[in-house]
Amino acid sequence: MPTGESYLANLYAEDYQFHSFRSTYPGGYNNWSASAKPLLSRLLGLDNMASELEKYQPTVELKKPEQQNGYTRQVGYIETEPNIRLPFWLLHPLDFCGPFPLAITPHGHDQNGHNSYAGVYQDSDHRRQSLTMDRDVAVQAVQNGFLSIAPASRGLSFASNYVPDTYGRHGSRDCRSHFMHAILAGRTAVGERVWDMMRLIDWASNLPEVKSDSLLMMGNSGGGVITMYTAACDERISTAVASCSFSVIASEQGRIFHCDCCAIPGILRWGDLYDVCGLIA
Repeated sequence: MPTGESYLANLYAEDYQFHSFRSTYPGGYNNWSASAKPLLSRLLGLDNMASELEKYQPTVELKKPEQQNGYTRQVGYIETEPNIRLPFWLLHPLDFCGPFPLAITPHGHDQNGHNSYAGVYQDSDHRRQSLTMDRDVAVQAVQNGFLSIAPASRGLSFASNYVPDTYGRHGSRDCRSHFMHAILAGRTAVGERVWDMMRLIDWASNLPEVKSDSLLMMGNSGGGVITMYTAACDERISTAVASCSFSVIASEQGRIFHCDCCAIPGILRWGDLYDVCGLIA
């Protein structure tokens, strides 16, 4: 075996994944979940964020709704921590009777992702590409009777890019810049995105027209990563659809399957993505 593969085989040995589920886990699944979930939250940096933001109350602003074909669409803004103001599209069904199940659709590495998901197009090329690739998932959700929300994902959108790679230190990748700044503060980029989704759920699940016990989260690629981790940490999500995102974290040959900005320091001493998804069960 080449030296590099030997190194990785030792580094990522399953014996070191101390909180990965085993059929022999004492007390079975329930005991494993009760132990593994808080540790995952800590690795994501959510515990640090909860402590830092304990006294902060998120705020939401909604603009005037616009009539579409069978639904209304309006832009909203949620401030999930001081000066972090994320835009989202709220799509409300007109052809169905409420209360409605809720769908939240975080996007991945698409700088216009929340617009693509909500059917808000810059031009004909953007529209054609989005429809060809089946990206208008928030529109599809509202057409099937969901009240749907398409939020901008922090660090992955023009609308929520707070720490661009101004000095070119991160390969001119703004999402990597975001990741580096987050981990320096005891957070992770994924953890911040999960935090944003959880605050959005707090607000949306209390809307009178929403069925709080029926919550779908769905995203593609990086949006699928957000979906997996949020659903693992938040039991309010009843259905999680993680498209083009489920894999192992790293291969035996050294390939890390997701973008650097999706890395969770220390995760492979906890478990793997199949364990993250196991917490959704």
